[in-house]
Amino acid sequence: MLKNSNSPPGCQRFGRILGRILFCLLAFALLFSIAVNTAWAGGARGVNDETLQTDGGRYQTPLFGQGFRGNVFGREVTVAPFNTRSISSWDLGIDLAEPPPQDSELLPVGSLYFWRHPDSAHLLRAEVSGVYDDIFWARRLAVETSKKPLPPGGFEAVLTFNNFTLPLARAELVDGRALKSEELLWGYARAGLGVGYRRQVRPGNQDNMFAAGLMFEPGFLFFDRGPDTAGAFSVPENTLELRAHLQVRLDALKRNILKLAHDGYAAGADLVYGHRTDWRDWGTDGAEKAAHGRNYLSFAGYFLKAGDVPWATGSSRQRLIASLNGGVGYHLDRFSAPRVGGGPDPLGEEYGSTWIPVLPGASIWEFFPHHYIIFTGEYRFEPVFFTYLGLDAAAGWLDRLRNQNTGGGPVTKNDVMSSVGTRITTGFFFNTRLQIAYNYNFSVVRKGSYGGHELLIQLSGNL
Repeated sequence: MLKNSNSPPGCQRFGRILGRILFCLLAFALLFSIAVNTAWAGGARGVNDETLQTDGGRYQTPLFGQGFRGNVFGREVTVAPFNTRSISSWDLGIDLAEPPPQDSELLPVGSLYFWRHPDSAHLLRAEVSGVYDDIFWARRLAVETSKKPLPPGGFEAVLTFNNFTLPLARAELVDGRALKSEELLWGYARAGLGVGYRRQVRPGNQDNMFAAGLMFEPGFLFFDRGPDTAGAFSVPENTLELRAHLQVRLDALKRNILKLAHDGYAAGADLVYGHRTDWRDWGTDGAEKAAHGRNYLSFAGYFLKAGDVPWATGSSRQRLIASLNGGVGYHLDRFSAPRVGGGPDPLGEEYGSTWIPVLPGASIWEFFPHHYIIFTGEYRFEPVFFTYLGLDAAAGWLDRLRNQNTGGGPVTKNDVMSSVGTRITTGFFFNTRLQIAYNYNFSVVRKGSYGGHELLIQLSGNL
């Protein structure tokens, strides 16, 4: 019988850890006057002030890539404009949970990020970590000449590469416990070749684009047993997988100096049809039939809006962000279904990651639903130009694996899930960005009780 959590000792310990971290944040705030001088203003020497934005009479949140001059802690701070068409950055973090799901007490997150968009004819976006890589390259098919400049939009050739090759066996979570008897070492690597259309849209920043592409994505899926895989569990066959992928992206967002969504909207969709050439019955006693996975169809879409709060229209310091993610599929399994869980929630921070469905307070990639819908809302306040405080709430509906009270194997059930949280995103020492987020999910199951805490700490900076 599941019960609601009433602050068990582990949660109390987690609360003490969280309190210490928040205390450290306050201490950091006392040192920001020094940090701003050394990390922000120090890089703006020799800048022509005529190219910079100022507060003027009414405060305006500085936007990503734009120059800014203002006062912080009684000191004048000047930030120079910078080129947003060429970005190389790193991101490192940890995701902690209490009570922890089995085998997921602490999860590291991190990657290298590269964005190259020198003009309307070329685009490279790459997120690289070794075990997970996502690379997109596009080039306009038309050739620019001195007599015929390129139009604002046009058709392009597209190349992609995506892989997930974690060299560890993984078991799916059922009510917070790892289903060890069905653990697998599995992964994939796939390339893509296609054609697309892209054009710039308002408000006219270099990453404000409408893009649509159709890609053919051949790939390879590999599988192996884990140390605890049951003898009765049939491991899936290694197989070639062929996918057709229709992708649509629209980004009309303004982002602030720390890349958080500030104003505007974004939307997109993905439709994938997949076929596995060598697919047989798998699972415990071959319970997962080949016919329910050899061919599959998946659709996912999203919409995000950022703007004024109703009670403070025109206030640049207060923002509301709302996002809606949803998806549905046919003949999906744990290898083709979308992954939904906790971890970093981009909420429109970057052109290529707004689509990611996040359920705060859950473990990263905890669920692989056949259908889901998630709504997230955030109220954000900007006390100073390099610090943003957010209050978040999320609600979702999805199918997930649940244990049966009468015994037997896990079954799939539709559940409503909800969470609340808060996060601080701030400029930090040595020209880095620090984000600390806390979430409480009322609906995850941990150690026989409903409810789970999540603490996420991320640090990022330019290479």
